[in-house]
Order: sequence, then C-alpha cells, then structure tokens
Amino acid sequence: MPQFSSDERQLLHDSVQDFFANQYSFEQFRELSATSHESGFSQDAWRQYGELGWLGVAAPETAGGTGAGLTELAIIMAGAGSALAMEPLLSSTVLAGGALELVASPDQAHHLDTVISGEKVWAFCHAEPDGGYAREYVGCVATATADGYVINGQKTFALHAQAADQLIVTARLGDANGPVSLFVVSSDSPGLRLHAAPSLDERRGAALVLDSVSVGADAILGQTGQDQTEAVNAVLDRGVLAVCAEACGAMAAVTEQTVEYLKVRKQFGQPLAKFQVLQHRLVDMNISCEEARAATHAALTAADNGEPDARTKIWRAKVQVGRSARYVGSQAVQLHGGMGMTDELVIGHYYKRLSMCESLFGDADWYLRQLANQPD
Repeated sequence: MPQFSSDERQLLHDSVQDFFANQYSFEQFRELSATSHESGFSQDAWRQYGELGWLGVAAPETAGGTGAGLTELAIIMAGAGSALAMEPLLSSTVLAGGALELVASPDQAHHLDTVISGEKVWAFCHAEPDGGYAREYVGCVATATADGYVINGQKTFALHAQAADQLIVTARLGDANGPVSLFVVSSDSPGLRLHAAPSLDERRGAALVLDSVSVGADAILGQTGQDQTEAVNAVLDRGVLAVCAEACGAMAAVTEQTVEYLKVRKQFGQPLAKFQVLQHRLVDMNISCEEARAATHAALTAADNGEPDARTKIWRAKVQVGRSARYVGSQAVQLHGGMGMTDELVIGHYYKRLSMCESLFGDADWYLRQLANQPD
C-alpha cells in the first residue's frame, strides 16, 4: 500500500491542526453537544472533511480514495481528538469504511464511494448486550428467504447510529452457530428500532433492535456463507488504532491547556507553574503522552507494514493509551481545581472524551487479559 512520505505526513498534520484550531471552536462543540441538536455533529464540517479528502485518505485509489495508510488516517483522528470533534469519523470512515474495504465484493464498491464522498453517514453495529467486549460474540441471526434475509437480534450503543443513513450489522447466517456475516441495513427499514442516546462524551448514538428486518439478497457483504470473524477483528483493530490516535490528540491538547492555565493562575502571589511539585506533575503528564504516542506509532507502523505481530502491538498500544488517558485526564482536572469539573470549561469535556477512548472496543484490563492468554 502506498503511504505518504515524511514531508507529506507533516503537511497533512499541519493542515489538520490548522483546520481544527481555526474552524472548530469550543463554542461550536457545546452547540453540537446540546440535546436539541438532532444529528449531534456539524453537516458543514462533515462536507468539508469530504472536500479535503480526509474521508478517503486510507481507502484504495481504485475506490476513489488516496490510497495512504492507517498512519495518515491516525493523523486526522489525532486532530479530531485535539478539538473534541463530533463528526462520525470513527463510525463512518474508520469502522464502516474499513468493513466495506475488507469485505465488500467488486459489485458492492458503490457503498464505499458514499463513505469517501461523505454523501452518506454509516455506522458499524457489532457489540451486543450479552457480549461485553468479546469480539466473537454474535447473537443476531439472519435467516435466508426467497428474496433475501430476515434479521433478528439486538445491538448495543453504536456511535452515530441514530444519524446514519446505512448500518453495517453483524449476524450469524442461518442459526446461532452459523458463520458471521455482515449486512447492509437501511436506517429506515421496517422492524428496525433505534434507541438514541448521548454517550459519556456527549457524542450521540443508538442501540438497535432488529425485529424481523428484511433485506435484499445483495445486502450481505462479500461471499455468502464465508465466515467474516477475522474481518470483524481487523475492523475492530482499526477502531482501536483510531481511538488511540484520537486520545493522543486529546491528551496533547489538554496537557498544553493545563500548562497555560498554571502560567496565569496565581497563588501566594506566584503563578502556579512556579511551584515545583506542580512542575513535576506536568512532566509526568508529558511523559504519559509520549508513552501513548510511541506505542500508537509502533502499532500503526506494524499495521501499515503488515507485520505478523501487528495485532499484538495494537493491543499493547490500547493498554498504554488507556492508562495514559486516565492519568492525563485526571491530572488535568485536578490541576484546574473545582473549575475543571464545570461544564463551562473545556477540561472536563476532554476528560470525558479520554474516558470514552479508554473504554471503546475494550479497556486496558481486557486487552491485558487477551495478551496474557496469547500463545507463546
């Protein structure tokens, strides 16, 4: 897969940071997070993402994408994290786009076109109420009919599902022991109920109930009857890398803002930044950021290069980022004092976003258990 040069990556990084610094304010975030805002994200910003080519940066050139790698996609996710962006980059571009890229047949390529252009919003719906973080757990069942399939089951909260035009739903084909398949389900399908709700970090999403939802024969992605468990694993690994990058961006931003706050906030006639004990805490925050960034970079490099131990490095990165996110977020709130807990200050919102990044697709403890159970 062709990837950007170091100079090209730097140019992408600079343009992403410039966009979010100048066109994505905290006031805009607060407006979008208001419960009265139906979609929960900016349609104008989403259109600009598509025009800038961000939505297809990691998609194949044959599909109209840039044909770069996950590292380039991570640069965009880090920028989104630094600005607390509300748009469905994770759900539509990373997860649904990744699933279509990995599984869809050539005659289903038009689906990926709508992801890259931003014409449609997609959501990837895999986790289920009884499954916890287990990736192989799929209780939904799709039964073949004369002209397609009927899907029954439930899915837990999926980011941006409430605003999606199309959903990718995992289900077992035939019965509870059948192969795992991926189905494209329109959000207005009869029998589909969406229970919309805000997440901890104020992004919106929905849980799904599929009650005899009928889809056409062409709704199944890829080859009929082929078990797609490994493809689901690959999609979720992409999601892990994306939230690691997003968390790194958020941690860098919250650390920088904490430094600036301690420079202007005074106690005993001196800026708080003059107190050595607080300087030590800032150093520890920076070290945690660098540890997370290094682990994420190593995982991205392994994934882009197709290294055999890429999954292990991705899971290790999730552990490190989870630990760093919790530490940096909590330190930032503490160093801001009581103000850090207020809705009017951005720091508390960063803490919520970091908490989401820590838990999405499995927390640090879950990945540690998976790593411990890997064969030598």
